[in-house]
Amino acid sequence: MNSRSKQLTILITLSLAVIFSSFVTADVEAVRVWRAPDHTRLVFDLSAATEYDLFSLADPERIVIDIENASSLGDVTDLDFADSPVLSLRAAPLDDNGIRVVLDLSAKVNPSAFTLGANGEYRDRLVVDLYDLETRPLVTARTTPAVQLEDKRDLVVAIVAGHGGEDPGALSYDRKIMEKDVTLAIARAIRDRLNSTPGYKPMMIRDGDYTVKLQDRPNIGRESRVDIYLSIHADSASGRSAQGVTIYALSGETADRENARRIAQKENRADLLGGIEGDTNIADVDDDLALTLLDLSMAWSIEQSVILGSKILASLDSVAKLRRDKVQAGNFWELRSPDIPSLLIETGYLSNPDEAQKLATRSYQEQLAAAIVDGVMNYFHDAPPVGTLVAWQKENGIKPAAPTSYAVKRGDSLSEIAQRFGTSLAELKASNQLTSNTIHVGQVLALPGGPVSAAAAHTIRRGETLSEIAQRYQVSLSSLRTANKLSGDRIMVGQVLQIPSL
Repeated sequence: MNSRSKQLTILITLSLAVIFSSFVTADVEAVRVWRAPDHTRLVFDLSAATEYDLFSLADPERIVIDIENASSLGDVTDLDFADSPVLSLRAAPLDDNGIRVVLDLSAKVNPSAFTLGANGEYRDRLVVDLYDLETRPLVTARTTPAVQLEDKRDLVVAIVAGHGGEDPGALSYDRKIMEKDVTLAIARAIRDRLNSTPGYKPMMIRDGDYTVKLQDRPNIGRESRVDIYLSIHADSASGRSAQGVTIYALSGETADRENARRIAQKENRADLLGGIEGDTNIADVDDDLALTLLDLSMAWSIEQSVILGSKILASLDSVAKLRRDKVQAGNFWELRSPDIPSLLIETGYLSNPDEAQKLATRSYQEQLAAAIVDGVMNYFHDAPPVGTLVAWQKENGIKPAAPTSYAVKRGDSLSEIAQRFGTSLAELKASNQLTSNTIHVGQVLALPGGPVSAAAAHTIRRGETLSEIAQRYQVSLSSLRTANKLSGDRIMVGQVLQIPSL
């Protein structure tokens, strides 16, 4: 074949490719929607990659999305636009081989869109984010400081449920359990425990099935003046044998790179080195001093993160298998706050059938949450920030609640467990109605000495009176005073009262 024939063959091939491509359609197979606190996300699942055009119309407010080479729209009758600015979604064919999707709105929004290529189980997608212009008020410790008895503030704990919305995270071995559901359940259990603990205030970064951008998560925590940041995740591996909890803090090498990046990019974020007592903005000082300040702050943050992680691991050791018994160094965006101790907690492996089933159960989620909260309380009790209720509790001899249960691990014996938790073998057996010393791995033992029954002890909450507590537990006011050596009826938030037996 001569060169002229080759050129003709190439031209014909290219022409056929162009003609063929004009007939390839990118059907919209499904539409999904999620509502986040500050925006609404719609995801259009496509059968193939295509181009799109997005623009806004006013009077009335609408968003128009033209999807090229698309011939149909999936079923949208079940889409839930509740609590979002979207009133309805409608579609019609375009003259030039495509479809036009119109979103009717109740308020003006700031739209943003991007495409994602096929990836694993996902096909091509068009993602449309509609950001609210009228932002909902964010209650922070800065604008409405938490005030308790004698102006003692709460410790604010940011809780981040990993993944969410169209991002399911890791999937279980049978693809039925999604990381986003497990992490949200555990995060909510942590929130509920902190809500019932005087001196603590949880702050959920995600409290629903939606996605919060990685870069935004620590910033939301910083704006709310959180004291610590906990990101909850679950892992997956290629095989089924991996199991156990791993906790990560930021690595020193990543911290150095991050500090250099902030300085090089002249990052101008207000309160970058923020704190309850005051703020330092790195834009206000020269580069050398700014880098020094960042290095010192980040070193403190990493040190405290490791201490906090160690406390949580010590608590988790009683209810879960630890894959690593020491805090690991990691390179995660969420851990890069220079002034907030931050941890990423991998609660287990969904690729492991046994662990996946446990992670999906309410009881195990509650056990993990209880252990995590115990670790947090132990951390703050050791070195409580000045001006907090926890600092006042420590000054007045009020200690964190002791663990009330223990999950038996391989190699444990009943006598060793009794010795570890400062009780006798007879008391431990009686608390668990055991007739012998036989125990099995995974068995959860109730520990004597803790609040075994609802009427063993009561922690004072804001607004309670001694007479109301006596009435609640059906004991006399005088016996309640006697049991707690009270000369009057004055009680304080956070104080633990012993409830006399009937």
